[in-house]
Amino acid sequence: MRTISPNAGEKFISTAMRLEMKGREKRNREIAFSMIKEGYTDKEIMKLTGLTQEQIDYLRSLKEFELDNDL
Repeated sequence: MRTISPNAGEKFISTAMRLEMKGREKRNREIAFSMIKEGYTDKEIMKLTGLTQEQIDYLRSLKEFELDNDL
């Protein structure tokens, strides 16, 4: 990458890190949705997933069939 451009390596790493973070966020939302269905409290979900109250409230408003389209 660096032979093409001095900044190409940094851009590639930066993009890879962003994709990894998006994947983690999506997985946390999936876990939270499962926890909601199992009856966990918002406080427990926030502690285990790192999601905010607003994100959990939004997930609570979704129907299961909407989850795949939204995540």
